[in-house]
Amino acid sequence: MTRNRWQILLLCTALAISPAMADRLLDFSSFNPPAVSQRRISVPVGSWLVNPQPSGFCQQAGPKDGFISRPEGCVFWQVQASRCTIVTTGQTSHSELGHLFLHCLQAR
Repeated sequence: MTRNRWQILLLCTALAISPAMADRLLDFSSFNPPAVSQRRISVPVGSWLVNPQPSGFCQQAGPKDGFISRPEGCVFWQVQASRCTIVTTGQTSHSELGHLFLHCLQAR
């Protein structure tokens, strides 16, 4: 291998393992879902919408009892109706959907 190829390989390896470059959307860590007694919505009916501006969409959506926004998406809920709507951009991950769903269960 030439020197330039080695340098590129080392740079790519460093970038791949660097925690500073970690992508929040690629969080594959395990978690325990909250116990039913800790959920405000124990069995929600869920919807997933794609919108280029999720945070603005959740702020304006109604009716809702609350919402939370993250940089890549948001979720709003109706506790009495046991309903949650997750809104993301066109590019998301299973991890992001999971984070938003957990907020739905806890309604916070």
